[in-house]
Order: sequence, then structure tokens, then C-alpha cells
Amino acid sequence: MEKNSYESYDFFAKDYHNKRRYHWKDLEIFLRELDDKGIHFDGYNLDLGCANGRNFDLFLQSNSKLVGVDNSIELLRLARKRLDEQNFKSKFSPKSVSIILSDVRALPLRPNAIKNVFSIATIHHIKRNIHRNEVISQLYSILKNNGFFVLTVWRRYQKKYRFYFINDRIRRFFVPKYNKTQEKLGLKEYGDKYVPWTISNKNLTYNRYYHFFSLKEIKKLLKIYLIKLIFKRGGPNRKDNYFVLTQKVVKENV
Repeated sequence: MEKNSYESYDFFAKDYHNKRRYHWKDLEIFLRELDDKGIHFDGYNLDLGCANGRNFDLFLQSNSKLVGVDNSIELLRLARKRLDEQNFKSKFSPKSVSIILSDVRALPLRPNAIKNVFSIATIHHIKRNIHRNEVISQLYSILKNNGFFVLTVWRRYQKKYRFYFINDRIRRFFVPKYNKTQEKLGLKEYGDKYVPWTISNKNLTYNRYYHFFSLKEIKKLLKIYLIKLIFKRGGPNRKDNYFVLTQKVVKENV
């Protein structure tokens, strides 16, 4: 994430916590469906972009531990407080979760150290395709063989933004000056957009960077993994995100 991106998250961390205090219901359903299929997430797992820790209890099992990583210190302070809440301590030991302040592009984790990775609404905040690919490759490196990588990203042609991106595509193709303007704004690639976050009681708005993905693009990004499932779901229209299950599969030499 860009520097001004994580600074803005620090600014509205409390408002984010108030609006995103509880775990994502669509994610809970998705993980339950995977569990019904016999896909479990034991071992040492990573919550990449954990924010306030809202999904910690979804990722923890009796035989697992979790590392939560984010680059917003204020969100991590809220995540730390969550570990001390009675509702969490009644189900898990606070020692089952470690919290790390880090840029997602430079994770302080060793190769083959993590059993499973969860990246929930994180990858689409990374600017430039080259940097997204670097993160995906880094995650592949730290994953153990046969480990799972679960991620969600915003879908480009969801109903709310469909017209915007169709118009954006046309203007990028036919209007050279438009491309230069978008690049100056930090929106160099097709699929880039700023989405406002408003703190209502302060009447303040911060723009958050997103890269909205097409199905073809998400498949290309994850080409080094075995893609097992891709679903459209979540959001007001019930299909505004891609929910993806992938796996690192390295064939051993016989």
C-alpha cells in the first residue's frame, strides 16, 4: 500500500472499527462451506491485512495459530484490544494470535513458514500490477507445500461501478490526455479507482485506492497457484466480490 494510504487508515481507524467491528458474514458462510467440503485450516496461519482483527475468530481453530499483519498501527491497537475481550478469551487464548506491523510487500516471515494464508479485501488496495504480483509471489514463498491461500477482491463489473469502468475503458483507449490525468492521480491502470470513506460525525472524507479485478485478471494474477474455487458473492448485490480458494502445489522430484 502507498504511504498516504496507510496514514489515512490510521486517521479513520476508530470509525472503521465502529462500522466493521464484527466478522464478515459472507466470509463466514464461505468458510463454513469449505469446512463442509473437508477443507480445514489447521497449523500456523496468516491474516494478511488483518485491520482490527474482525475475522480472527473465523480463522482460528483449536489446533491452529494466527499471525495478523497490517500496516496501520491504529488498526493493530484495536486488534490487540480484541484479543483481551472476554468474548474472544472464552474461545481462544490471546497467545494464539501474534500481531505484526508490516508492509504487505515486505513480510518478515521465512519461506515455507505458513500453513495457510487469508487475504480478505487486501490485495485490491495494492497499486500497480507489478507490486501485486510481487506480493502474490512472496505469499507463495512463505506458504508450505499444499497450503491454502484464501482471498477476496472487489469485482470490476459489479452493478454499482459497471458504467464507470465501461466509460473509463473507452476514455483510456480514445483520449490520451485522460490517461495522463489518471496517471497523475495515481490511477495508472485500468481497474483503478478511489472509493471514499466518510467519517459521518466529523464530516471528513478519505479516498481509499482500489484496483477492481476482472475474472481474467484474477486468474492471471494467481497463475502460480492451483485455483480450486472462484465465486462471485458479497456486497449489496450479492456478487460484488470474488471469493477465491487456491493452493500451493509443488510436485516433488521422484
